[in-house]
Amino acid sequence: MSRNAQLGQAMIEIAIGVAVFLAASLGAVQLGGSALSSEGAQSAALVGARTASEAPIPGGPLIRLEEGQAAAAASLGNELLGTARLGSCFSGDPQGGLCGLPQDCLQYVGARPVAGTGRPCPGDISGGAGATTLGPSPADLDGAQNPACGNSGCFGIAQSMVPCSHRVAPGQIAICLAYTAWPASSVDIWIRGTLRSLVPVIDAAGLDVVPVSVQLRLQVETLAS
Repeated sequence: MSRNAQLGQAMIEIAIGVAVFLAASLGAVQLGGSALSSEGAQSAALVGARTASEAPIPGGPLIRLEEGQAAAAASLGNELLGTARLGSCFSGDPQGGLCGLPQDCLQYVGARPVAGTGRPCPGDISGGAGATTLGPSPADLDGAQNPACGNSGCFGIAQSMVPCSHRVAPGQIAICLAYTAWPASSVDIWIRGTLRSLVPVIDAAGLDVVPVSVQLRLQVETLAS
């Protein structure tokens, strides 16, 4: 074999070796980033659920859920590493149930909602007469009080869970919360979405995205008096 042929073969072998090395390195980075992001999502769900499971505030039935969502978002933001963005709740466009939080409230007598008392849930505790009896609409409960639930083990059937139960756009993360019942007994949090991959991949979630889905249920503290 001539010297030129040997040099050509050596260059080809080096090129192949470098390509394999780079692919392996990028794969390791992707695996490490995915593991970190997945662990971060689980940690964020726990932080959010713990915050949201504090005793609900009379007259402000969604305040704890809002605080839980904000806490989860703050925790998750440190782990996204530029591979995803948070959903519409955090872009100033909370349209209907797209925010991952309940929107409509009714007055309750014990565990029974009173027909014809529906209204937008107050954003604070200055909701006027009857506000202290307000609770999320049954459609926004993630348990047996929701007509869409056929058993007490339902998860993700609340209207506020729609951003997480439906397909999430590539590179987007949704944070959804709901009480399982009213008066509140447990709170559900669902963090779901896809992260942009660092290397080209094909997954059931789509091209160049890595799916993330964390579900958690925690018991709620006793209602404040």
